[in-house]
Amino acid sequence: MIRLFSAGIAVCLTSFVATGAFAAQADVYPTKPIRLIVPFPPGGGTDLVSRTMQPGLSATLGQQILIDNRGGAQGSLGTAIAAQANPDGYTLVIAEIGATAVAPALMPKLSFNVARDFAGISQLIEQPYIMTVHPSIQARTLAEFIKLAQSKPNALNFGSGNVTAHVAQEAFFQTAKVKLTHIPYRGSGPSVAAAVGGEVQTLFSGPGAAIPQIKAGRLRALAVTTAKRTPQLAEVPTLSEQGYKGFVIAGWYGLMGPIAMPKAAITTLNQAVTTVLNGDAGKTLRTRGYEPVPTTPAEFDKFMRAEITRWSKAVKTYGISGDNM
Repeated sequence: MIRLFSAGIAVCLTSFVATGAFAAQADVYPTKPIRLIVPFPPGGGTDLVSRTMQPGLSATLGQQILIDNRGGAQGSLGTAIAAQANPDGYTLVIAEIGATAVAPALMPKLSFNVARDFAGISQLIEQPYIMTVHPSIQARTLAEFIKLAQSKPNALNFGSGNVTAHVAQEAFFQTAKVKLTHIPYRGSGPSVAAAVGGEVQTLFSGPGAAIPQIKAGRLRALAVTTAKRTPQLAEVPTLSEQGYKGFVIAGWYGLMGPIAMPKAAITTLNQAVTTVLNGDAGKTLRTRGYEPVPTTPAEFDKFMRAEITRWSKAVKTYGISGDNM
């Protein structure tokens, strides 16, 4: 703040100083609405988390957060658009585990490089993947489903709404020694809709899209992929509990922007995210199966790099290609 110099300053200078003070305040980020690219269609987890946080972020920052769904190429299309945006802090993107950490291992010709092109702002949430089957499937447990799949190689379909769900299922089915046919969809919302409609017999999906369908009886949950059970589906055991020790996968979302963003903008956004996730939005997300995990920008940058390395190794270990994404 600019202080008035002294009581003896002329009145005309008081007007000048006041005008300067307002100008300085007007330059404090943000001074206009912020575009938030969600790199998946409406109805999926990234969209749900973004829209749950949107009102709180808008109120905390004093500017509207404008959500822009840009689905396509397993989240890579919207992420690429953000990488090429003006790095002024007014275009951000949801960092989703698949587009950020898994896709680079499967699609080496991506136009963006996360470590080179993006600045992390904060991790947002961690989530389980939930393995579900259509109620018409005569399998009420994971063991029964595996036995069924073993008796019909490639006869059952599995769906995926993002590259992480695809890789996770390929890895799990290899571990379980079963063969299913993959059908990809453009987001978790469409993939869950396909499962409800019987187009696919099973899929791994995030909680936002899956839990309402499970609660309504339109899908049956067989397992969760995290180390612990999720409170919203406390009766559903983990994969580890059902004989697949160490098979643990946690999905995540974060917030990032173009690499040359002003540090002051990153700090302001990080503080806003922390405030929102520690408030009512965080409570709402927990009821929907997401665990808020705000971090510092440095922590999130380090985390993303570690995840890129981890998933690159997993793709090589299981021999998974990007041919059928």
